[in-house]
Amino acid sequence: MEQVLTYKEKSSLTAGLTFTIFSILFILGLTAVSILSGKIHNVLLFQISGIIYLAAAIFYIVAVFFKGEKLSKIATLTAFTAWAIQSAGLFVRGIEAYNLGVFHPPWTNLYESLMFFPWLATTLYLYIEREYKVKAIGAFFFPIVAFLIIWAHQFNTEISPLVPALRSYWLYIHVLASFAGYAGFTIAFGASVAFLIRNNFDKDIKVDIKHIAGFVFSLALLIPFGYWTLTGAKDLKTMIMGIIFVLLLLTFIYFATYVLKPIGKFLPKKSLLSEIALKAVAISFPIWTASIILGGAWANEAWGSYWSWDPKENWALIVWLFFAAYIHGRTIGKWKDTTASWIVVAGFIMLLICYFGVNLYFPGLHSYATE
Repeated sequence: MEQVLTYKEKSSLTAGLTFTIFSILFILGLTAVSILSGKIHNVLLFQISGIIYLAAAIFYIVAVFFKGEKLSKIATLTAFTAWAIQSAGLFVRGIEAYNLGVFHPPWTNLYESLMFFPWLATTLYLYIEREYKVKAIGAFFFPIVAFLIIWAHQFNTEISPLVPALRSYWLYIHVLASFAGYAGFTIAFGASVAFLIRNNFDKDIKVDIKHIAGFVFSLALLIPFGYWTLTGAKDLKTMIMGIIFVLLLLTFIYFATYVLKPIGKFLPKKSLLSEIALKAVAISFPIWTASIILGGAWANEAWGSYWSWDPKENWALIVWLFFAAYIHGRTIGKWKDTTASWIVVAGFIMLLICYFGVNLYFPGLHSYATE
C-alpha cells in the first residue's frame, strides 16, 4: 500500500529542506566573502566560532537549570551558527592551501585536527539532538568543544606543505575515520556523564561533605596540573604532571556526578541516555576499527610495515579494547547502568591520551602531527 505523507510530515520535510538549502548558501556565501575580500582568513573564522561555541555552552547550561523551551532553541541556534562559521573556516583553509600550492584536507596536523574534530563531533551531536529531542547533553558537550577550539590557537596556525609520508590518500581516509570515531565516543561520554548524574538523582544518594570537598579539591588541582601538562616540555616531569592530571580528571568527574545530582531532575530518563551512549559507541566502534586498518595500509605504504608498535598505534589499540569491552559487556548483559557508563568515561580518558598525550609527549612516527 502506498504511504501518503500527512500535512504535518510534508510541512516538516519542506521546512527541513528549506533550512538545509539556507545553511548551504550561508556557508558558501561566507566562504566566498572570505576568499574574495582577502581579509577574513580561516583562523579568524575559527576564533569567532570558538567564541560562539562558548556562548552556546553557556546557553545550554542555563537551559538545563531553567528548562526553558525558548532558551533551548537559542542554544541550538547558537551552536549551529558556530558550526556553520566553522564549516566556512574549513572550506577557506582548504582553498587557501590550494592557492599556496600545498593543498591537503584540513585535518593533517594538530591545529587542523583541533578544528576538524569538534566540527565533526558537533555535526553528529546536532543530528542526535534533532533525532532524540534531547538538549541536556549539550551542557556537557559544548564546553569541551569550546575549550578545544579556543585552546588550539596556541599551536602553529600556518598552512605548511606536508611531509612526504603524509601525501597519501590512505592517510586522508584514515584520519577522517579516526575523527569520526573520536566524535562518536565524545557523544557517548557526554551521555554517560549525564546518566551517572541522573542515576544518583533517581537513587536519591545523599551528598555529604566528602563529596563537596572532593569536588572542590580536585577542581582546584585540576586547573594548574592541566596547565602544566598542556604547556610543559617533552620531559619526564611533564609526563608525571600528565599522569596526575588524568587521575585528577577521573576524580573530578566522580565527585561531580554527586555534587551535580540536583540537576538530575532536568536530565532525560536513564534509559534514553543509556541508549544514546550505546548507539554512539555502536556506530563509532566499527569506524574506529576501520581507521586502525586504514592506518596500517598507510603505514605499510609509507614505512613498509603494517604495525610498528608506535605509541599512537598502541594507544589506539587500548581505546579499541576499552570500547570493545563496553560493547561486549552491554551485549551479554553483564555491564549495565553505572558500570557501563564508567567504562565509557574511562575509554574517553584513554581517547584523550591517544589524541593529545601521544602527539605532545611521546616521540614516534606520529610526531609530525604537532607541527
